[in-house]
Amino acid sequence: MNDERMLKPALIGGVLLGVLSALPLVNCLCCAWVIAGGVLAAYLYVKDSPAPVTLGRGVGLGLFTGVLGTVVFTLFSIPLYLLSAGPGASLSDQMKESIDRMPSNMPPETRRMLEEFLTREGAEVYFIVMGLIFTLVIFCLLAMLGSAVGVALFEKRKPGNSTYQPTLPPPPPVDQ
Repeated sequence: MNDERMLKPALIGGVLLGVLSALPLVNCLCCAWVIAGGVLAAYLYVKDSPAPVTLGRGVGLGLFTGVLGTVVFTLFSIPLYLLSAGPGASLSDQMKESIDRMPSNMPPETRRMLEEFLTREGAEVYFIVMGLIFTLVIFCLLAMLGSAVGVALFEKRKPGNSTYQPTLPPPPPVDQ
């Protein structure tokens, strides 16, 4: 993915999917914003590309869009989480409340194991890192799907009929 023309479409699509996925009231469509970000990036890339865009190039664009979208999502989610959690509320407190709301037919050993895990030092960091990895994988896969669909929808040129002709350097002189 050494094509510098991918940066602008991937950034625009990544910002769209990251911001709209982070906003709680707007994110009623779940992962549709991630797919839409990939489609938008593919549209912008196909529109500005002098050569026909292949499906593989579109999937690479979607991967790049998903990574950028995950970064934007994370940057927007942290302040929103801090605002919604309220003063003094921590992730481990919220997890303990979730354990208390679990069904009473859960085995006591499982409940005790979860409570012990949450009291360990670093449990919050573990959940944050695992959530970030999960988000990265899901966003990349769905943005790749969206950009592949976008290339299939918006690329109408045939690969062999390109008006783009790269300039090649002249051949080296032949010594005789």
